[in-house]
Amino acid sequence: MEIVVKGEAEKTFKPNLIKIDFNFKVKSNTYDLALERGVYSVENYIKLLEKLGFNKENVKTRNLRISEDSVYDENTKKYIKVGYVFNQSLNLEFDYNVEKMSLIMEETSVLENPPTYYINFSIKEDKKAKEELLALAFEDAKFQANAISKASNKKLIDCVKTSFEPFDNNLVSRTSYGLAKMSRSDESYDRSVQDTIKNIFVPEDIVANMEIYTIWIAE
Repeated sequence: MEIVVKGEAEKTFKPNLIKIDFNFKVKSNTYDLALERGVYSVENYIKLLEKLGFNKENVKTRNLRISEDSVYDENTKKYIKVGYVFNQSLNLEFDYNVEKMSLIMEETSVLENPPTYYINFSIKEDKKAKEELLALAFEDAKFQANAISKASNKKLIDCVKTSFEPFDNNLVSRTSYGLAKMSRSDESYDRSVQDTIKNIFVPEDIVANMEIYTIWIAE
């Protein structure tokens, strides 16, 4: 007798890892100048992170691109080249620490040309957490298969096939924080925002789900 069941699992994890994606954008009239100014901006920011206690080796480049910059001319109805744009994305991961996160936000806000950034909250034991979910889903499937076999006056022998969709993404909290370029000279800048985040900010727990399809033999 074959028994086909779907096992399900849900588990909650507390974030213990902060991930920050930075994006640097610098415009200039020439390719060489855009590259020079862009690299200068990135290098200075990495030096800032080092002063805040972060290791340079932990700052990773995701992508770097220099492209033509153009504007639309209403008179000619065409795009006109006005220069070049330097874009580089960096990411930084560190153990969950709101004090450090707030310090990065505060120091970034005083820069003349700060990068934009986006903050996510995840867990360090990503692989272990996924293994736990898979095990829980399998146990749920086994429980159901055993119940069905007993109801059919059969004895559950073994699972002969499993199927599940692998995790495509990392486990990330639904809480995130993003900020466009802002400096103390901006009217919208509010120093108290940083203090508020440092004192009361708590990211939402990560809720992960898993489904597994199994085929069991009962006799």
